[in-house]
Amino acid sequence: MKRALRLGLSIFCLLGGLIHGHALHSADHGDTPVLIGLGRRDAQITDLFAFVRGKNLVLALCTNPAIPPSVTEYTFAPDLAVTFSIDHHSRVRKDDADDLEQFGGTIVRPQAVVENVTLQVTFDDDGEPRLRTTGIAKGYRRDIKLFTGLRDDPFIRKPRAGRNVAAVVIELPIAAVLGSQPDLLIWATTKVPELKGPMSDHAGRALRSMFIEPMNALHPKDHWMALGAVPDVMILDVLQDSGFPNGREPTDDVLDLVVDIPGGVLPGEGPEFPTTNDVPFLEEFPYLALPHPAPLPIAP
Repeated sequence: MKRALRLGLSIFCLLGGLIHGHALHSADHGDTPVLIGLGRRDAQITDLFAFVRGKNLVLALCTNPAIPPSVTEYTFAPDLAVTFSIDHHSRVRKDDADDLEQFGGTIVRPQAVVENVTLQVTFDDDGEPRLRTTGIAKGYRRDIKLFTGLRDDPFIRKPRAGRNVAAVVIELPIAAVLGSQPDLLIWATTKVPELKGPMSDHAGRALRSMFIEPMNALHPKDHWMALGAVPDVMILDVLQDSGFPNGREPTDDVLDLVVDIPGGVLPGEGPEFPTTNDVPFLEEFPYLALPHPAPLPIAP
C-alpha cells in the first residue's frame, strides 16, 4: 500500500506538482478544469459525507461552488446525474496504523472494488428529483429520504463562510445496503452529457482526488490498476462511531485531520482556518445547515 501511494503521488507530481494558491482554499471545490471550461460548475463536487444516525446511513453530496451568495432558489440541471455508490463486499483490514489513519483501513483487494449498491438522482425539467436504486431490496425503498436543494457550504474554511452549495442528501436504513460485514466503501460521482467518459467528477475521501486529478475520470478500482494509487473511496465501519477517517461527519474539520496530502500537511492555523462551521448543522434530516440568507420564519 505504501508503494502504491508513493507511486500515485509521483504520477501526480509529474502531472503538475504541488497545488498552491487558490486551490488550497477548499477541499474539492476546483479540481475539474474540464467542467469549468464547459461552464458546468453545477457538476463540480465540493464535499462528500457519510455517517450513521441511529440505524440509518446518511449520504450527503455538495456540488457547485460557484453559486452567487444572492441566490435563494436553486434548480438542478435536467441533464445532471448524481450517483452514490457502495461496495459492501470488499474486505478492509484495520491492522496497519498508517492506512487506518490515512484511509480508514486497508482495502485487501483494491483491484476488485465494485458498486454493489447505487442510488442515482436525476432531475426533470423543473428540477424535481428522481431516485433510482440498484442493490436495495424492495422492502426498504419506502424508507429512503431524499433532499435536494440549497444548503450552507459545510466546508470549514473561512473563504466559504456565507456561501451556499447545491446538496443532495439521502438517508436510509443501514440494513438496506449492508453485506456480510460492517465495512462499506462509499464514493459519489456526477455526470453530464458533454463528457463522454465514465464520469465527470468523483468524490471519496476528503482531499484525495483534488491532488491526483486523473482520479476524477476513473472508477475506484482503476485508481489502483491505472494509477497505482489507493482507491479514492470513503471507508465506513457502521459498528464504530462515525467521524473522519471512519466516514465523515459534517463537523469534521478535514484540513486539520488529513495527513496524507502530497507535500505534507496543509497549514491549519490562523483566522482562515476556523474549527467549526460558520452556522450550526441540523440535528435532523437533511443535517446540513440552512442556506444563506436563511429564510425568514413564517408567522403563525
